[in-house]
Amino acid sequence: MPIVMITAGRRHRRGQSLTEFALVVPVLFLLIFGVLDGSLLMFSVGTARYAAGEGSRQAAALGNAANADSKIVGAIRATVSSTSLFQVDEIDIYKLNQDGNGNLTPDLAHYNKYKLDGTPMINPEPWPSPSRNVGNGTSDFMGVTVNYTYNWKAGFFSPLGPVKTNATVYIRLEPQSY
Repeated sequence: MPIVMITAGRRHRRGQSLTEFALVVPVLFLLIFGVLDGSLLMFSVGTARYAAGEGSRQAAALGNAANADSKIVGAIRATVSSTSLFQVDEIDIYKLNQDGNGNLTPDLAHYNKYKLDGTPMINPEPWPSPSRNVGNGTSDFMGVTVNYTYNWKAGFFSPLGPVKTNATVYIRLEPQSY
């Protein structure tokens, strides 16, 4: 004779609650690992945005100094080196053109690409630091983009493949003389 439990006017068999548990556990694990992986991805996004901001602050202050790009890449490297959640694939430093409406668009003829260690990916660099305009009222606009890859930490999302994304900051170079 099977054991029968009576709760709140309903009859349950012991095996029935184990079946319900077995149906709910995969969904529960999916939610837990989804929240965990989503949190790590959002932390990676925030870190990359912060790194791009730090690089752009260096760019604005250094202007057309000969070592500006190496300092920009160094600031980004210092920011992202504290985490191993994502991998920086490329750092782009480029000139922005402003149209009559104030919209900024990348100038593909003045586009430098670097690896995280500072090695140029295009040689010679299309937009060397000393050629940047830092005059009062005429300073160049610059974009700093950090391209990175996030690999899922939980096995549930691995079939989706890695997330390749970027963080971009636009700034205007500070005038070096008034």
